[in-house]
Amino acid sequence: MKMYYIKDGFRERGPLTIDEIKKLGLSKSTFVRQQNSESWVQADSVAELKLVFKGNTKLLKVFGLMILGGAVIGLGVIAVKNINFKSSYTPKTMVEEAIPIPPTIDFKVTKHKLKILNELFKDCNLSGNKKQLVNACNYTNNFLRNKAVSIAGQSAGNFNLGQVCDIFDYCYNNWKYVNDPQTTNYVEYASTTLKNGLNGDCDDFAVLICSMVLSIGGEARINYAYNSQSGHAFTEVNIGYTDIKNVENYIFKRYKNIYKNSGVWSRADGNGNKWLNLDWFGKHPGGQYFDYTHGTMFYIIQGYCNDFTK
Repeated sequence: MKMYYIKDGFRERGPLTIDEIKKLGLSKSTFVRQQNSESWVQADSVAELKLVFKGNTKLLKVFGLMILGGAVIGLGVIAVKNINFKSSYTPKTMVEEAIPIPPTIDFKVTKHKLKILNELFKDCNLSGNKKQLVNACNYTNNFLRNKAVSIAGQSAGNFNLGQVCDIFDYCYNNWKYVNDPQTTNYVEYASTTLKNGLNGDCDDFAVLICSMVLSIGGEARINYAYNSQSGHAFTEVNIGYTDIKNVENYIFKRYKNIYKNSGVWSRADGNGNKWLNLDWFGKHPGGQYFDYTHGTMFYIIQGYCNDFTK
C-alpha cells in the first residue's frame, strides 16, 4: 500500500494512507510526497489523489446544490408571505398599431360646362332643391369656418384625409336626430345647425358635412337618393386621384373597430375623380352607400346638379 507525507505549514505529517488523507480534506495545492521519495508535488498531480478531489468535488456540488435549493425555497416562502396578490398581477396589454399619416388629397375642383337650355328644364333646377342646398351650405360663414378649422387642425397640413375624418367623427358622434316639419322638407343653414347643438335630419347632416369640407379647402357634393320605399341625403368628398390603397389603409387602421372588412366605398365621375362616401349610415368615411336606385347630385361650388342611377 502506498503511503504519503503531506506538508502542513512548516511541518510534515505522515506516513498516511489514501483513506487517512481523505479524512484530512486537503486541497489540490497541498504539497505531498510519496514515502521513500524526496520530491514534493502538488496533490492534484498525483494519480491516486485525483480520485480524492473528484469525490470531494461531487460532495461539494451536492452540498452546494442543497444549500442553494434551501435558499431558493426560503426566499420563495418569504416572497409568498410578502406578495400583495391583489396588485401583483399585471395583465398583458395589446400594443395598439399606430394610425398612419393621413394621405394628402390630390384633387382638382370639378368643372362643368353649363348648357343654358338643358339647365332650364332639369327637374333638379325646377324643384328648387339646388337653390335651397346652395344657400344652406354657407361655408364662408365665420362661425362655421372657425369650427371646421379647429377640428381639422387635429390633422394639420394640406387638405388631407385625416381632416375629413376628424370632421365626420365630430358630426357623427355629436349628432341628434330630429324630424323636419310634417308639411315641408326643411333644410337648415350649416352654421345654424352648429349653433343649435347638431340637431336635425339627414339633409341637415349632409349640409353640415359638405359645408365644413368646403370651408377647409376641399370639394364636396350633396346627393338626394331614392329607392322604392324611401329617400335619403348624403355627402361625398372629392378625393380626386389620391391612391385608393392609401385611403383604404388609413381608414382601416383608424376605424378598425367598426370597419369589419366592409370595404371603402366611392364613386367615379366622368373626369376620373373618385368621390368618397360620407353618409352617416356608413358609420365612417368610405362606409357603404344607402341602397338607392336613382337620385340627384348637387355641386355646391358650381351651382350645378345632375341626375344619376345605380
